[in-house]
Amino acid sequence: MIKVAQPKPKKMSALARGRAFVNRIYGIDPSRKTGDSRIPGKRQTNIQEKGLLQLAPLPETDLLQTEELHRNAKTIGFSRAPDGKMDTTDPKPRRLAAMRGLIPWLVLGAALAIVAAGTTLWALKLTVDVSDLKKNLAAAAAENSELKKNYQNVFFSAREVAAADQVRGRIILRDATQKRVPLPGIQVRLYPRAEIEAHLSARYASIAEVDGNDPALLSLHFLKNIPSPIEVASTNSDGRFEFKIPAPGEYVIQTSIRSAKTGAMRLWFVAFDSRDPMNTAVDITESNAVQQFNPLLMLVDGR
Repeated sequence: MIKVAQPKPKKMSALARGRAFVNRIYGIDPSRKTGDSRIPGKRQTNIQEKGLLQLAPLPETDLLQTEELHRNAKTIGFSRAPDGKMDTTDPKPRRLAAMRGLIPWLVLGAALAIVAAGTTLWALKLTVDVSDLKKNLAAAAAENSELKKNYQNVFFSAREVAAADQVRGRIILRDATQKRVPLPGIQVRLYPRAEIEAHLSARYASIAEVDGNDPALLSLHFLKNIPSPIEVASTNSDGRFEFKIPAPGEYVIQTSIRSAKTGAMRLWFVAFDSRDPMNTAVDITESNAVQQFNPLLMLVDGR
């Protein structure tokens, strides 16, 4: 017998094996040249050949097997690319790349949130600090007022602070050498404030009758017809005086001093409130003497 050598089957390349695998999945007959053989069971048109080519529809069993193979291909990562070719790449790397792209934005958002929270906390802290400073200032002001009162109590000795029903004071003026010296033997009068205010207003109405350039005449004009005082006292050798207050209220201490050499005259209307214990020790000095002959300016509060 003559043995006929059988031709060896050709070894398929990887590309050919891939094409055969795709053809088996989609049921494509490679011997048919059509324009688009990807969809079995439909009429296809080959624009490269003349005429029309009718594809025979696949049996129903083949369609079911093809659909099942297509679903299996999707589960193992096969999909269609936009250009119609099979895309076998794993979608997980694409998702990971997308997530990596979001990480910088997430970090930026977290940083902005931290900055906003820090700014809010800083503003709240500033508000609390300002509130605490205001409270501290108010407390310091109250403490300062209390210290001032204590200082006055210490500075003015016990004999200078009168009792609730008394007023004490002294007359101290500067001599020719500008030294402060007490004046003894000076008469001091005590009046209710309301009476002195009414008297000064009445005398001011007729001030045009007096020479306004002579302070001594103006002083005498306001002393004329002055009401009778509640009490009259004279300063002792230390220039001190003291009155008994008939009832709590506002009073005026009035006195005047005239120089025997020059004839110059100084006038005082010093007001005080007997209900304030720190206001019942009154010093009569140059600072609270009458400077202008106007009822609104002639009454000077004590101290």
